Amino acid sequence: MRIIDFRSDTVTKPSPEMWNKLKTLDNSNLGDDVEGEDPTVNELERKAAKLVGKEAAILASSGTQGNLISLLSQTSPGDEILIEERSHIYKWEVGGAARLGGLMVRTFPSNKGSFIPSKLQPLIRHKDIHEPVTSLICLENTHNDHGGIALPISLFKETESFANKNNLKIHLDGARIFNAAVALNQPVTEFTKFVDSVQFCLSKGLSCPIGSILAGSSEMINKARKFRKMVGGGMRQAGIIAAMPLVALESKWIARLAEDQKNAFRLYEGLLDSGLKINVQKPDTNILMVGFPENAPMSKIIELLNNDGIKTHDTDQRIRFVTHYGLNEDDVDYSIEIILKTFKKFFDSF
Repeated sequence: MRIIDFRSDTVTKPSPEMWNKLKTLDNSNLGDDVEGEDPTVNELERKAAKLVGKEAAILASSGTQGNLISLLSQTSPGDEILIEERSHIYKWEVGGAARLGGLMVRTFPSNKGSFIPSKLQPLIRHKDIHEPVTSLICLENTHNDHGGIALPISLFKETESFANKNNLKIHLDGARIFNAAVALNQPVTEFTKFVDSVQFCLSKGLSCPIGSILAGSSEMINKARKFRKMVGGGMRQAGIIAAMPLVALESKWIARLAEDQKNAFRLYEGLLDSGLKINVQKPDTNILMVGFPENAPMSKIIELLNNDGIKTHDTDQRIRFVTHYGLNEDDVDYSIEIILKTFKKFFDSF
């Protein structure tokens, strides 16, 4: 059976160029990263920091770890942080901000990830002796749970103005920030120049097998190194991990993300006029959300898709399809045919 995996862009495998880069390593390219002695890691961190316009960067083992050590480095236990209510940090990172950071998390609603920062003013707390200090606000771009929405630069600019007024730091969960930059045809620095820290994943659309980058000021990154060690992220000869990302951060590989976004739109067009009771959300980037009726048993439709060779996930009465390196137009066209047949089978029995 032909298997098409839409579960996530985390299922990507390295490109031939990445394997070739790894093959060039020998012991002269490796060292103890905890001691700051791995030349390949050091090169990657310099390259990543420059790419997003920050002073310094650190290699983390995952996006969740990168987000966590950023929060730990820019807050104090007992502080309150502001996070959009469907953000990855709030929904999918095991409550690390509260459990490990001792932080109070206050959520706010949005319109598919967008909001008016000035309307958050009533949430700010920093003067009353009885209240925690609000010290940081988090953004997410692209916004995963809203369907890979690419948030505009104007939101970042307005958030910076709001943060400066209220003495807040800004952290950007930019797991897929390069998808946003490609979709909006803007340099990534047009987003990152408005935030104090940014985390971006190497193991999603950039197709590396492991790792994320956290970038910010030199002072913040020095703190983050200590927190990374605290949570078990101190790696040794990590050049083995860092070699492939050196290829992934080249401009041509980042530009390749446009292919994923075209394939997501191709899938959208193929499912749009099905005549079935589904809501197909137009994708901004490489994530397509398909909504189902409130009483539809999602586990059943996922089971049917899996049985027909289409791997994917569901969340909140929606199915998420993620396009990525390794899927081409033919895969998408084949999938459209199978998905529509499976959906029809489901609704005929529902």
